[in-house]
Amino acid sequence: MLDEVKGFWVTFKRLGTGNVTTQYPEEKRQMAPRFRGLPSLRADPETGEALCVACGLCARICPTSCLEMNVVASEEGDRELGEFILRSGRCLFCGFCAQVCPVDAITMSGEYELATQTRDGLIYTKTELASIGAQNPGWWTAE
Repeated sequence: MLDEVKGFWVTFKRLGTGNVTTQYPEEKRQMAPRFRGLPSLRADPETGEALCVACGLCARICPTSCLEMNVVASEEGDRELGEFILRSGRCLFCGFCAQVCPVDAITMSGEYELATQTRDGLIYTKTELASIGAQNPGWWTAE
């Protein structure tokens, strides 16, 4: 009997409050500070190049292997990021790639509108990820 009274009390308490409706396409909801959206690449603001040093830790730690890196040798003998592909259809949005990055080149952006009509729309390249990272600088980085 006591459980029923508690349930009625919750119902009566909520009767007096108004509805909160967000007009979605025009008004966007404020996401939590620790929200993990699409992983993106941070870029140097001066040159526009990705900050990635091509260590490959992000691709190795990814549980679903959704990150693919192509490393090329630079003229100075260092490693350089040639191609970086994210298959967001396989991504768990766990944030392991951002946590393991030694130079904080990968960050979890605030992008959550990822709907597309084809599977090819779920594949992001280095330039696309860098532009997303430029739109959401410092949204969430590993600490």
